[in-house]
Amino acid sequence: MTTPATSGSTWQDLRVSLGADAEVTGKLSFSTPTRIEGRLKGELKSSSMLVVGKEGVVHASVQADQLIVLGEVRGDVHATARVEVHPGGRVIGDVRTGCLVVKEGAVLEGGVKMNNAAAAPRASSTA
Repeated sequence: MTTPATSGSTWQDLRVSLGADAEVTGKLSFSTPTRIEGRLKGELKSSSMLVVGKEGVVHASVQADQLIVLGEVRGDVHATARVEVHPGGRVIGDVRTGCLVVKEGAVLEGGVKMNNAAAAPRASSTA
């Protein structure tokens, strides 16, 4: 599967990897763009885009390159590039990311730390 950025597709086009009737406890890890519609408890890692769909309920620490939340995430989140919380989406936990987008109608309860690698501190120069 090609990444959405290269194929012209969007996060809405992702296939469902964990359906709404699925319930998983443990550690899951993905390297391709993935959509979660079921219930997950434990730890979740993705080196690509991760979408928690409207039916998705994730009670886990989450690490991803990009996280899009339409359902619910309870736990600390670390997303290298970006976190988006869409209307109806809920994130309950601390978020660390390079870019955070919280749309009207979304819920975010927790601390936020943003770090942008492109905005590196300026070096002081001495004459």
